[in-house]
Amino acid sequence: MRLGDCRWAAFVAVLMISGLTVTVEPVFGEVYQFIDADGVIHYTNVPTDPRYRRVQDPASIAPPSPVEIRQTILSASRRYRVDPALVKAVIKVESDFDPRAVSGAGAMGLMQLMPATASTLGVQNPFNPTENISGGVKHLSQLLDRFNGDLTLTLAAYHAGAKAVEQYGRVPPIEKTQRYVRKVMAAYKTYRGKEPSRKPVYKVFSSDGRVTYTNVPEQYQDARRYRVAYAQ
Repeated sequence: MRLGDCRWAAFVAVLMISGLTVTVEPVFGEVYQFIDADGVIHYTNVPTDPRYRRVQDPASIAPPSPVEIRQTILSASRRYRVDPALVKAVIKVESDFDPRAVSGAGAMGLMQLMPATASTLGVQNPFNPTENISGGVKHLSQLLDRFNGDLTLTLAAYHAGAKAVEQYGRVPPIEKTQRYVRKVMAAYKTYRGKEPSRKPVYKVFSSDGRVTYTNVPEQYQDARRYRVAYAQ
């Protein structure tokens, strides 16, 4: 994922503490935000507009309990039809479940949302675990739809950006992105193995353009293809 907007330059300068793309030690200055008339969220470390309000310092955030994180993941997964095991895998690789994590590129929180992405998703406080997970799962769901359920391309897009994946038509030839996809897939396999045995729900694409969710995709004789949409 790329910043892509010069107005984040000052904000990123505060966060450029290393070249890592996953978890780094949370070193954080004061960051401010305001939401403009169009609903766009702006972040800066040098507030020049009276509408800016200070964002909560991530160092002051009490880590949520494993139970709270699990409940939030399950809730967001049901809402956006994403396998909760996949969400856990992404969080594990992105932040190792640290809601205060900040990457060298400026990604924030449990699911390491970039400022521009957080703004697009309507996430007002990326360090709030509930907001961060909800926004991250929504983003995953959008990418799954964009890449027709291809999990490998979805994860590559989550890391490198959808445009990069579309440009190459495959996982971009970027070592960090390729390594990221392998790590998340490995973690996903592990988390899937720990989940109770449940029959998955499939998203069925029929020849007439209909999209149906079902746990028995075989009954649709005209299905062009189908994929796991989420675990029940």
